[in-house]
Amino acid sequence: MREILINIFKDDTFGPDITLFGFFHILYFLIIIGVTILMIFLFKDKEEASKKKVLDIYAIVLVCLYLGDFFVHPFMYNADTLNVDKLPFHICTLSCPMIAITRIFANKTKRIANAVTVLGLVGALMYLTCPNGAVGPGVKAFSYRMLQTFTYHGVLFTYGVLALVYGANKLEYKKIYVEAIMIVALILISLGANHAYSIPGVSHYDWFFTTGSSFGVSPYLMPFLMFVIIFAMCNAIYLIYYGVKALIEKKKNKDQVRSANAAN
Repeated sequence: MREILINIFKDDTFGPDITLFGFFHILYFLIIIGVTILMIFLFKDKEEASKKKVLDIYAIVLVCLYLGDFFVHPFMYNADTLNVDKLPFHICTLSCPMIAITRIFANKTKRIANAVTVLGLVGALMYLTCPNGAVGPGVKAFSYRMLQTFTYHGVLFTYGVLALVYGANKLEYKKIYVEAIMIVALILISLGANHAYSIPGVSHYDWFFTTGSSFGVSPYLMPFLMFVIIFAMCNAIYLIYYGVKALIEKKKNKDQVRSANAAN
């Protein structure tokens, strides 16, 4: 039984190697975009209860993908071990429990709900664009590692987009400081985790990339650089959000004018 599970979940089976910006990387990214667009059009005119149910389902699937992954690690690595790097100290992994909390305790988490959605969307975009650990020599296009990580981040991305499109989260730029506070908190948490879990000469962790080791940047500079990068991406999300709202409002006004002219 164990050997069968190892053969199913190990990296070097099922398909060709998946490379950064190669055919399968781009294909899976396009599939995620396509599913997101489909979900927008399928439910755009549905009642709020239906939209809420969709978001709840996405949140449940996200939690299942995250927690279920830990049960697979012993087979994926063929060892009695878990992947500690999957602990919730990255922006993507932290987004899973945070989204679940904001869905379960909606009334008590209103102040952070928007920021949680935006940061989850930022994290998903970063990883889908450059999926470190899910592409490269030896990692097959249809292997568990690749399918799990793209599915997880795809669900995280789609959840964020749908939450904004469905109106579950209505962004207000004057409150973007909440994202800034949460980024600082994540930087501090990741710095503590990096030092606590890393064992000199044995293991090294770079959660939220704050040690600078992943990019060859000074560990004193990297936390500030991460803040600038993530906060800039949050601003980009807000810019896109307001831009799309303006286009929709403009189209609505034009339709109203046409209807009025036709009535006359």
